[in-house]
Amino acid sequence: MFEFGCGGGNQLIPLALHGYRCAGVDCSEDVLARFRRLMADAERFSGRRLSIRLHHGDFLDFRSDEPHELVFNFGVIEHFLDDDERRRAVARMFSLCAPGGHVVSVVPSGTHPLRARMRAEGLGGYRVPEIDYTPALLEAEMREAGASVVRVIPHNLFGYRLLVPATAFPRLGRRLVFWGAQLLPRVSSRFTVRHASSFICVARKGTG
Repeated sequence: MFEFGCGGGNQLIPLALHGYRCAGVDCSEDVLARFRRLMADAERFSGRRLSIRLHHGDFLDFRSDEPHELVFNFGVIEHFLDDDERRRAVARMFSLCAPGGHVVSVVPSGTHPLRARMRAEGLGGYRVPEIDYTPALLEAEMREAGASVVRVIPHNLFGYRLLVPATAFPRLGRRLVFWGAQLLPRVSSRFTVRHASSFICVARKGTG
């Protein structure tokens, strides 16, 4: 498994603890240092070495001769504001993926009802520029890069409601709505796309 923008290890370390061979790249040496400290703690408490290889550098310039069955990013690709640069990043993920393997992007929804307010008021600490992803844009980018099958899954339904400051009682009501919504089937529909806080895009690389 390979993570583009691996950050402090929130995704790769749990995967490695489950026995997967992992690798990741990040442009921040400070963040990778935090990753190494967390990995050392995980190894100490688990009593075993974790199979994780870390690389420092720009993902667009990253090269590897080892294909991976899964290449993914978690909240990274949406920060590539330039369309051509973002398409290059998606294409790079596919170049690192083995034929028949999968490329996954987890991105914030650009279509939920509070999106404009998030930008204007900085709800939830939102201050970083990013594009407004839609299911159609996610699928188009994946297919252009070489996906043979693409599925976009609406995720974290009504999670955006938890970002608005509220008194204790309304906050409890919002949490009940949020947890109840997580029981709904993860099928793509106008309702689930409208009220998803994020999208999970799963693409299969062709074998030809």
